[in-house]
Amino acid sequence: MAGHRLVAFPKRGRARPLAAALFAMSVLVAGCAGSEGASNGGDSANSPGSSDHYPVTVENCGRQVTFEKAPSRVFLGFQPAAELFFDLGLGERAVAQIKPIDTPLPEQAADFDRVPDESPDAYVPVGKEEMFGLRPDMLFAYVNSEYGGPEHLAPGLATVEDFQSIGAQVYALVCPGENPVQIAFTYRALTDLGRIFDVEDRAKAMIDGMKARIAEVQKRVAGRTPVPVLYYYGGEGPIRTGSRDAFVNEVIGLAGGVNVFGDVGGGRRGFLQVSLEQVAATNPAVFLVGASANSDKDLEDRTDYLYRMFPGMQASKDKRFTVTYDSANTPGVRFVDTIERLARTLHPDAFDAEPSTSPTTPSGEK
Repeated sequence: MAGHRLVAFPKRGRARPLAAALFAMSVLVAGCAGSEGASNGGDSANSPGSSDHYPVTVENCGRQVTFEKAPSRVFLGFQPAAELFFDLGLGERAVAQIKPIDTPLPEQAADFDRVPDESPDAYVPVGKEEMFGLRPDMLFAYVNSEYGGPEHLAPGLATVEDFQSIGAQVYALVCPGENPVQIAFTYRALTDLGRIFDVEDRAKAMIDGMKARIAEVQKRVAGRTPVPVLYYYGGEGPIRTGSRDAFVNEVIGLAGGVNVFGDVGGGRRGFLQVSLEQVAATNPAVFLVGASANSDKDLEDRTDYLYRMFPGMQASKDKRFTVTYDSANTPGVRFVDTIERLARTLHPDAFDAEPSTSPTTPSGEK
C-alpha cells in the first residue's frame, strides 16, 4: 500500500530478523553441543545417555518425577510441546503426537511427517486404551487437560496415575493453576528436558538463543513510547482478546507495545470475552491478529472484519497489523518470532539500520 512501510516476514516457519550474529552463535553452540553429545553418548536422541547421569528427578506441577533412563517412547501433546521436543533433536524418541494445529516449521517438517498424529483434534490426545496400545514411557503434555486433569476437554483420557501404572511418566509444559502463563515456562521446560534426556548443552543453547533475540528487541525499543495494541483472537460480538493474564500480554510488552485490555484480568488462560462497545472504546494503533498459519484467507478475513467494524481506530486508518498463531501464543519456540515481528510493526524506525529482506509480507502489514 502506497505510503505505508511494510515489514517482511515469512508466512510459514520462523523468522530470524533480529540479532543475526547472536543467533548464529547460539546455533553454533547448539551444533557443538550436539557433536559433543555424539562423542560421549550424552547429547544424542539416539543414545541411552551417560551411565552416570541417571537417575534424574525433576519437579513438575508439584510432583517429583524420576527417570531411571531417557524415555524412548514419548507421546507429544499440543503442538508447542512437540516443537520444543523436536528442536532439542529428540524426534526419534517420539512415537505419536497430537494433531498439529498449524503448518509445521520447515526445519521440523521431517519430524512431523514421521511421527503419527494420534488424536481426535489439535487439543486432545487419544483415549486411555489407545494410549496404552502405543506403549509410551512418557507423555510430554502442554497442559493437564491432555491427561484427564480438572480442565479435561474429553472423557476417557489416561491420568497421571494411569500412566504410572504402566511405568510411564508425565511432564507438563504448563501446570494447573499457573496464571498468567509466562514465557519463563519455556525455559523451565527446556532445562528439565535437558536433564531428562541428557541434552543439557543443547537445551542451554536454545534458551540462550531465545533470550539473546528478545534482548536485542528490548535494546531497540528501549525508551520508546509503548504503542497500544489490540489482540484479536476472533469473534464478531463478543470479541475474544487477551487480558493481563494472557501469555500474549507479556509478548506485547516485550515488543514495545501495551495491550489495550492489559488492565483487565480474568478468563481461562487469560482469554477474555469483550463486547463490541468495549472494543470500540479503545484506540489501538496496531492489531495483533490471531489467525491460522494454514490459511492466508483466514488472516485476510479477520483484518478486513476489524477494518470494517472499527473504521475510526488508528490501526484501521493506517491498516497496521501483524499476525500470530495458536502455536505461537504459548510457551514454545515460536513466540520469539511474534515478539520480533510485532516490534518491527510497532517501532519500524528502530530497525531502519538493518538491510531489507525479501517482500513476503501480506498486503497491509507494516
